[in-house]
Amino acid sequence: MGRLEDIIERNRNPKGNRERVTVGIGIGVFILIILGLMVFTDLGKRPDPTPAQPAAGSASRDHHVDGVPLRAPRAK
Repeated sequence: MGRLEDIIERNRNPKGNRERVTVGIGIGVFILIILGLMVFTDLGKRPDPTPAQPAAGSASRDHHVDGVPLRAPRAK
């Protein structure tokens, strides 16, 4: 009967149970950290552009939008 009692005891307290729980908790914490960083950071967004200051002499002729020069339409 000693073997049967040993088998029952092994089934009640398996060897790798604590390691599996620890690894599972570690993976869960890692996933939560990744999700938190994805939610609370804005790495994919572009920064807000600063408004361009037009030069004093070229304000009437050339216009600038976000650093792109725009020309006045041609007269027909």
